[in-house]
Amino acid sequence: MAGVWRVLFVAYVVATAVHIGLVMRLEPFAFDAWNVAMDTRAEPFTVERFFAYGIDQYTHSNPRIGQWATYLAYKLEYFAVIATPVVYLALALAITILGLGRRPSWRRGRDLALYAIALGFLWFAIPRIGMIMFCRAYGANYLYGAAIQLWFLVPIRLRPTGDGSLKASLAYALLGVCAGMSNEHTGPTLVLFALGYAAWLHRRSVARPTLAWAGAFGAVIGFAAIFFAPGQGERYDGLATKVGLVGRLLQRGVTSNLDIFRDYIAGAAPLLALLAIVVIIGARDPDRDAQRSPLRLVGWVLVAGSLITATVFVSPKLGPRFYLHSCALLLAAFIGVADAVMVTTRRLAPLVLLAVAASIYAGVRTIPLYLRLHDASEDRMAALNATPPGVVFTADSFDQVEDSWWFLGDDFRDSKKRELIATYFAFKGVVHRAVDLQAPLGVSDVRIAPRIHVTPASCLDEHGGFELGAFRGLDVRSVQKAAIAAVERLRERIGSHGSLASVDLAVSFLGTPPTLPRPTILLGRWFPDRFEGWAGVIERKGTSKTRTVVLPKNLRGADVEVFIYRVGDEARRLGTADQGTLDYQPWKRGAYWALACRPAECFVIAATRLL
Repeated sequence: MAGVWRVLFVAYVVATAVHIGLVMRLEPFAFDAWNVAMDTRAEPFTVERFFAYGIDQYTHSNPRIGQWATYLAYKLEYFAVIATPVVYLALALAITILGLGRRPSWRRGRDLALYAIALGFLWFAIPRIGMIMFCRAYGANYLYGAAIQLWFLVPIRLRPTGDGSLKASLAYALLGVCAGMSNEHTGPTLVLFALGYAAWLHRRSVARPTLAWAGAFGAVIGFAAIFFAPGQGERYDGLATKVGLVGRLLQRGVTSNLDIFRDYIAGAAPLLALLAIVVIIGARDPDRDAQRSPLRLVGWVLVAGSLITATVFVSPKLGPRFYLHSCALLLAAFIGVADAVMVTTRRLAPLVLLAVAASIYAGVRTIPLYLRLHDASEDRMAALNATPPGVVFTADSFDQVEDSWWFLGDDFRDSKKRELIATYFAFKGVVHRAVDLQAPLGVSDVRIAPRIHVTPASCLDEHGGFELGAFRGLDVRSVQKAAIAAVERLRERIGSHGSLASVDLAVSFLGTPPTLPRPTILLGRWFPDRFEGWAGVIERKGTSKTRTVVLPKNLRGADVEVFIYRVGDEARRLGTADQGTLDYQPWKRGAYWALACRPAECFVIAATRLL
């Protein structure tokens, strides 16, 4: 039976590695990929360029050791595909060793189970781990850095006396330098712990803690190397130099800094809840001596996590990635407590099942998503390369625009990134077309462009322009009311200077106009005595994939064709207004409009979105 469990364990580890490697292979070309392409002029990898890039980043941008791995991740096609799964497995192993205080034994089923728990729990123990890991730049700087720093702690955990040979001490000092250079936000806590622990061992140990001192001095050197690096002053457009550390601490104030600490607690909440459950279970045991050491570790980990979070108070940037190291340490403490409390198979089995379930859920959420993102990224890159310089490029959004637990989101939503890409391709500009609930009809680059008919003839700007008031983006009736109110305000401004005969409320696009069923798309047409326009509904019954376009009563039976249009994609004819049912099934995520079309024009009568 033990052999069967080992086979299942190996299968779980392999499946985890394959899953991560596959998603890394499918990662879209986005975010820092453009930065690396711009900084390196899109030149292919060579050893000379690798060192030139690393030195340039150290002196002008990002001095972390992870930035060297970032270059490899983007320049060598399979580097991240292989390295990221290995780093994830290594991080889980370091967490397990730190929690247990010993090397897991291949022959001990409990140790394998605890390592499996670490592997699975990482998916929810690390805030937004998918978003961090499945971006090559974030992964190289934060996931790889966390693995280096936790492995730096492993030798001290396994050799509590802190002594070692000269050769081992030199090697450990080098590891300390790498750990210190991994992350400036965790560096102060790492240095404080390393020096404090070495000093404590020096006072109480018979043998000299040469290994501990070597690691501590290496960490100090590594942290100093990135903290005082020239590139720190130029990162984030020089943001770090505009406000000093103390100034930023005071600028944020007590409330904002407490919000940062609250975010750390929120990120750690799943583990804290499970830890509380395990501690309650252990409280019923008659002999609790074995639990004291792991519980002390929990206390030290919470102190370390709080210190790391405190360094974020002075960081120019914020985000869940800054809680990765703290939560990884908390998971190590959880493993230690679980080892002391969950002493029977009956107790341990639910945690293993939860870990496996978390891994399965991660696969279900990421593989289909990144398959779609890969295809969308390939289409976008093909369109970018096919567009000539000097024009405005319109980019249809990815399925997921905003960031989530699993993906950073569509980088084209960032105006600075669009400016960079416009520069890279020598475009006149880049427009992002995406679902936006704050925009008219729920599309980011849609505007309502009135065409006024006024006597005597004049232009709109002469009368103060046209500005929509408040509206709900996907609610056609709401946008129509806002447009009608804007026309009435325009009419008042014209006053006795002319007569407003009619206003065509045309739907226009900031970017390249997409292919439409008719050349003209209207929200409605205003006359002094009436408004020509309609507002229907797109309904979904239950959990069915089918949607129904419900026409307003005054449009039923009219001589119009009805289309469903996925904005930026294609329009599909559903029938005519005299038909009984107008059904369709969405074929892609994004914004959908129902259009009522005459021979020369279409009216938007309903809008919705598919997430």
